[in-house]
Amino acid sequence: MAVVKPCPRCHKFIPSGWAYCPDCKVVVEAEREQAKERREATRRTKYNRAYNAKRDPKYTKFYNSKAWRVTSKAKLQDVNWKCEGHLHENCTGLACEVHHKIPIQTPEGWDKRLDWDNLEALCTVCHNVRHPEKFKRLKDDGVIDLRTMEH
Repeated sequence: MAVVKPCPRCHKFIPSGWAYCPDCKVVVEAEREQAKERREATRRTKYNRAYNAKRDPKYTKFYNSKAWRVTSKAKLQDVNWKCEGHLHENCTGLACEVHHKIPIQTPEGWDKRLDWDNLEALCTVCHNVRHPEKFKRLKDDGVIDLRTMEH
């Protein structure tokens, strides 16, 4: 008798060596490709290059490390690429970023930088909500928010 396990996405039984059933594999690969394209687009932005130039090289080295890439990808796969935050009405539901609950800039956070329980899979919108200090708008940026105007 062959060893089987449940597919992590639909829970159908599949052979032990498979990651997903054939139906889910197509969906997961499409989701991965979309997330990869979004990450690549973000990496190429002028903002991202400027952000990394200001960042402490210790943290840049960590975020570029194989250990972080493997851990963060495993976390996203573990939650089936679903946002664990749902912190905003515009939440896409598709996680493409991994957030450290305890910031790695603290001694405790640095010690737990690869600790599974310190990680949270989030969509970009929810990740920005977790870091409001990094994504503040200027008070007078010349844009009128029509949602706040009285009728």
